[in-house]
Amino acid sequence: MEIRKAKNSEINEIKRWVDEFEEMDVIKDTFPEAYYRRILQKGILLVAIENKKLVGVCFGTYNTKEKWADLLGLVVKENFRKKGIGSSLVKEFEKIVKNKKLKTIDLYADKTQLQLFKKLSYKQGRTYTAFRKKI
Repeated sequence: MEIRKAKNSEINEIKRWVDEFEEMDVIKDTFPEAYYRRILQKGILLVAIENKKLVGVCFGTYNTKEKWADLLGLVVKENFRKKGIGSSLVKEFEKIVKNKKLKTIDLYADKTQLQLFKKLSYKQGRTYTAFRKKI
């Protein structure tokens, strides 16, 4: 398995793929392709590749002035879960954050991801309930 920065040519597949994940709780227009292109240029967009196929995505933004990063999305294909791919993606995200000398990573996890982030030494903060209104 390979963890690496996404390529511009993979944006369409990443968008289509993330849109399909119920865990991301997105509607088709939540993250347009332009969003992923912006993340690729100004943030962190990582992919996990196995046998030349996309099996995981991790993406987020950061602010070097204020020294924080937000991990905004982590998805792994269901049949590839519990194999360390999510952990590997998060660890690579952390490595990039450390190299940029940032101090914290904030994220929101759904109930299926709680154990993963606890295992990776993230401290659980307040619990929120998500709301959405389509306009």
